[in-house]
Amino acid sequence: MKLEGVIKFQVEHETKVCCSESDIKELTKWRKELRAVGLVGQDMTRYGGLGFGNLSKRMEDGTVLITASQTGHLETLTPEHYARVVDFDPGQNLVWSKGMNRPSSETMSHLAVYGSIPAVQFVFHAHCPEIWNAKDDLDLPVTDPAVECGTVEMSFEVRRLLLIRENDQSGILAMGGHTDGLLAWARTANETGFHLLSLLAQATRLISPMSRRTQHLV
Repeated sequence: MKLEGVIKFQVEHETKVCCSESDIKELTKWRKELRAVGLVGQDMTRYGGLGFGNLSKRMEDGTVLITASQTGHLETLTPEHYARVVDFDPGQNLVWSKGMNRPSSETMSHLAVYGSIPAVQFVFHAHCPEIWNAKDDLDLPVTDPAVECGTVEMSFEVRRLLLIRENDQSGILAMGGHTDGLLAWARTANETGFHLLSLLAQATRLISPMSRRTQHLV
């Protein structure tokens, strides 16, 4: 299992508050919703106790606001818990950012979505075993299992899949080499969040009949 939480790219980071409460209003709402159903957060029984999942938003100036690294244990985030990516160079595996804390370890994957689909304004990285284990039944695109999370190679793999999907303006992919890892994107925060919750409901319905059949055979 590839653990989340370790930053695998180089960061040129300026320590300063990078956003306001109004900037993170939609992200705060959806982080609370996703945390309530276990799609983001921190659980000592999962992933070695590391935080998992992160949310981002494309700002009007083209920069990307993203939850800072290892903030999953916090119930509510404030502006100091966000980083703002102002530029990046995948060729050098380098990100330029500012904020009181460094950007999420999945920043490169978020940037790959924004770079591939200009209409996308929000990207949510979630962890959901129900959806991830049902990815084939749900017909989700899946990244190469050999590609590790948080790497520039993952960003290239995300771009490859999005090109195949003809730049879907709303969608979800599963990260084949990142247990339970998902990337969801859309034009609005509500579209992105509801897409995840809808797939969770579908995956749960798929699992329930299988569980009943198993119980019947025992």
